[in-house]
Amino acid sequence: MAKKNPGDVLSGDWNPVIGCERYSAGCRACWYLDGIFPWQQRLGNIPAGVRPDESHAFPKRLSEDALYPKNGIVGVVQHGDLFWEKVPEATIDTVLSIVDAVAARKRRTPKYLLWTKRARRMAEVLTRRYPAGLPGHLAVAVSVENQATADERLPELARVKGTRVVVLEPLLGPVDLSAHLPLEWIIVGSETGKRARPLDLAWAREIRDQAIGHGIPFFIKQLGTSHKDQLRELDGRTWDEFPKGFVK
Repeated sequence: MAKKNPGDVLSGDWNPVIGCERYSAGCRACWYLDGIFPWQQRLGNIPAGVRPDESHAFPKRLSEDALYPKNGIVGVVQHGDLFWEKVPEATIDTVLSIVDAVAARKRRTPKYLLWTKRARRMAEVLTRRYPAGLPGHLAVAVSVENQATADERLPELARVKGTRVVVLEPLLGPVDLSAHLPLEWIIVGSETGKRARPLDLAWAREIRDQAIGHGIPFFIKQLGTSHKDQLRELDGRTWDEFPKGFVK
């Protein structure tokens, strides 16, 4: 479970909508398309006729009752991308409305993390829905893998007011974040699997130093190529920093 995995920033996830397709270099060894989707389909949790590259909503999961038991840091639509162009805007609105409604019912409100590569659509949807800024229970994360994707996606993230997170995973090259700060959280991770492209520790050090220099919480998910035997230490220590109010 995510909560028991020290390299995972989430306590758990909620996947009322699934589906995605490869979008950029970081998607070459997509853990969802190549691993989670076929496994879940074999178990019968995804109907046999559903393809991984189509958007599919589960009516039973798309409810307050399905989300309410989840606590801590909850990843919203981890088995896909909520802001993928194939996800109808009405579906996105329903997902966000359920999150807002459940947060209003909770005595101790979880943090709900929206995580995307489709930064432009994310910014358009969220700035329109929350013109004054994200509510406190929501945070938004954008994945980047190199300098080009950082420079393309992070200006879109900057349009959103609220808790903004950059996830550099899989980190495929050096990234200078200085033009895109401040951010509320920086997360680094390597690619894993048989064809994983290795992460140069110098890239991680540079990002760590930028985070420290700007007082930004820094988290390392993994630095090696195996998710089973996680390498998480950088220069003799692990980095497990969370923003204020984020409790796994």
